[in-house]
Amino acid sequence: MPTMNEITENPKQAGVWAALKLVLDPEVGISIVDLGLIYKVEVIGQRAMIEMTMTSPSCPLSVNIVDDVRLTVLKENYDLSGVQVDVVWDPPWSPELMSDDAKKMLQG
Repeated sequence: MPTMNEITENPKQAGVWAALKLVLDPEVGISIVDLGLIYKVEVIGQRAMIEMTMTSPSCPLSVNIVDDVRLTVLKENYDLSGVQVDVVWDPPWSPELMSDDAKKMLQG
């Protein structure tokens, strides 16, 4: 994942990351960014390309989450004309990818 400095140097990319922070995993109610599900964000022209994963290949809500990603990124970034979301399994997700805040929320 890029550092905050890398994100803020590109305003379009920063807008996509900000929108992704609004997308919650419906099972745990935590941002997919804080869960470490977003691996890569690129903005080329008017199109955002997002590479992400799920906590498990058998995640029953993966289609809903991907749809929410597309809709939220487009809604929050009017200058974009499209969003491509690729779900990948390499590297596999693990709890170590979560932000410290997400880990604290899940601990209780």
